[in-house]
Amino acid sequence: METLELNDLVFEVRRSPRRATLGLTIDRGGELVIHAPESSKRDELARWTRSKLLWVHRKLLDKSGTLPRVRDPEFVSGESFSYLGRRYRLKVVRGAVESLRFDGKNFLLSATARSKATDHFRRWYVQTGRVWLRERVNLLSRKLGVAATRVDVRDLGYRWGSCGKNSVVYFNWKLLQLPVRIADYVIAHELAHLLVPHHGPDLWRILDRSLPDWRDRSEELKVKARDIYWCNDRMNNR
Repeated sequence: METLELNDLVFEVRRSPRRATLGLTIDRGGELVIHAPESSKRDELARWTRSKLLWVHRKLLDKSGTLPRVRDPEFVSGESFSYLGRRYRLKVVRGAVESLRFDGKNFLLSATARSKATDHFRRWYVQTGRVWLRERVNLLSRKLGVAATRVDVRDLGYRWGSCGKNSVVYFNWKLLQLPVRIADYVIAHELAHLLVPHHGPDLWRILDRSLPDWRDRSEELKVKARDIYWCNDRMNNR
């Protein structure tokens, strides 16, 4: 995944041999995308994008009212954390061997690990998410008629998912907090990008065929993202 950072803004660069001119889009949740010809040089992209920064800031300001709220967990017993849309209680335990463990009913956090609890939760979601997301990608790939060469889970900042080179798809570990039907929408959206790199009519037609209620799921994503942890104020709602 190619990115360009200007004035604390991160732009995803999507190159295509079919493009002859530069273009810039801001997706519904504030994702910044530069559409460029394959041969465009980095300094050319930077100069052109810098000339658009005033427009970008105005558009982001217009969207700011729909962005998710920020909530910070306290990591105390009784607090609940979401996994695939269900809430599970946290128990802070003394003398635990593992820093963080999920027993199917509760998250068990060692009392000595509280100071780095966010790191432990992130690691748990990443490791658990890799297995689960690969299975969901395989299932949805058959519906869309496209296959990802690799599926990975990492911290993508404000994005739920992204496509890399050679049909690699990446997903944000925060996605594992959302209900399955919403996660499936994000997965289908990224798989559709393997066929269509932009957010034009062709992409929506693919989703219409493979996931007919994707619009409802997209709206649910905006609502659900407001009520889960670690979704910062730049998270993309697609």
